[in-house]
Amino acid sequence: EGDGDARFAAAIAGMGQLLTGATYLGDWGWDDAIALANGARGEDPFGYRAEAVQLMRLAESLAR
Repeated sequence: EGDGDARFAAAIAGMGQLLTGATYLGDWGWDDAIALANGARGEDPFGYRAEAVQLMRLAESLAR
């Protein structure tokens, strides 16, 4: 579970970088952040991680 937590945290950090338009991401984009978060959701008893993924999808649609 610890590895999943770190990967999910990286996806959230990537989301923050994408939202601010950071130049450090190279070709890493919304699809990558969403895929990483989906792959690392693990147990989500309160649905917070699922909600974060939904927010990523909404942010991606607004960024277009």
